[in-house]
Amino acid sequence: MSTNQLAERFGAVSMTLEMPFKDNDDAPDTDRGWAPARSKQLARDCLATLADIIGTL
Repeated sequence: MSTNQLAERFGAVSMTLEMPFKDNDDAPDTDRGWAPARSKQLARDCLATLADIIGTL
């Protein structure tokens, strides 16, 4: 990961966005496991956070 290097070099916000888990194909967890809707919500939350801090950068 080079997020710190990118942030320093370009003076920009840098982050790694990932879903740090994946369901087992043989035993999916419908309550807490990976799902397209959860991925979309993570993206919305990250973009909302960036929008909130954009004025302070």
